[in-house]
Amino acid sequence: MCPVCRQRPAEVGVLCEECRDELQSPIKIMPEQIQLHSSRPTMAALIDIWGRPHRLDPRTLVGRQVDGQGLAILEPSVSRHHAHLTLDNDEWAVRDLGSANGTFQDDKLIAAPLAVHDGDRVRFGHIAFYFVEDVARLPPPRMGRTMTATIRPLDRTSTAVAVAAAAPLLFSNDPIADEEHTDIGLPVMSFRMHEPTGGGGGLIEVDGKQVQLTTTQFELMALMIRRMAGELHQPELVRGFVRSSELIADLSWDTREPSENHVKQLVRRVRRALIKSEIGDLIESRHRFGYRLRAIPRE
Repeated sequence: MCPVCRQRPAEVGVLCEECRDELQSPIKIMPEQIQLHSSRPTMAALIDIWGRPHRLDPRTLVGRQVDGQGLAILEPSVSRHHAHLTLDNDEWAVRDLGSANGTFQDDKLIAAPLAVHDGDRVRFGHIAFYFVEDVARLPPPRMGRTMTATIRPLDRTSTAVAVAAAAPLLFSNDPIADEEHTDIGLPVMSFRMHEPTGGGGGLIEVDGKQVQLTTTQFELMALMIRRMAGELHQPELVRGFVRSSELIADLSWDTREPSENHVKQLVRRVRRALIKSEIGDLIESRHRFGYRLRAIPRE
């Protein structure tokens, strides 16, 4: 399983596609722009957007220009000497070295040395990684759906070469990259929505399990639940989808100009909240259709 969410199988390297998408940035880079030079590798690693683990030395310099040991990221948003990752008393920490574009942990700017834990997302400038404490528990690397669709027919005798050649295509505009299909036979589940009169979000109960959501997250789930319940007469393959344009127009956004990227980020956060509450991933995305509930609401 993916070492970050621990819910879905590895599809891109050692990551599932959902967790890999969390590493996307407006900057498109090639695999060759990330280079590791280590002398005393530990069991900890940073995992890049291609699902490749880069094992860390007890003291690892991260930067655009690394002389000797360290992790070199050859991209302009990364400073020459950007950050340090260090192991001290069995605990890892990250420290920004006065970089121009900052170091972030889960999108929060790091102002002082900060402990990093298994599964944390660490970003240097625009380039993000996942931190894992033990590479021994990583799954075998897998070739993602985007790769296989792009390089078909695949020569099974040269899989390693094909993976290396296809990795940059993860950033292509191929619609398959965001496409996901649900098998026919959606489960019937019970949904109860509790929205306080004062606003500020709401609670959704799914088959007895509860999840607290923000206002926009609650509106997203409520809209998908209503849409699925209202289209029971439609064929199951196309039932209940809500287009991104509807979500942009109808939800309460905290930004003046919501975009498709805001929708994707919202969906990812709701998915994480549902999984963390042990409800499971109940949102399906499909190119040209939009998003829908991966279940039929019980009447």
